[in-house]
Amino acid sequence: MTYEVLVEGMMCEKCEKHVNDAVSNAFAVKKIKSSHKKGLTIIKTASELDIDKLTSIINETGYTVKGITTK
Repeated sequence: MTYEVLVEGMMCEKCEKHVNDAVSNAFAVKKIKSSHKKGLTIIKTASELDIDKLTSIINETGYTVKGITTK
């Protein structure tokens, strides 16, 4: 599954790493990539993620989830 997460507040590559690390530590992800310029994190997984937990994990890092779409 692929999740596209709109994340507000990322300002640099360190912010991207912070979000990536938080999500990777909480879930078994195949691939994760964040872009502070686009305000977007793309997560690829083998199984479905708990959207509420995903939102909470990112919000706890100091950024704000503005929306999540799945493919």
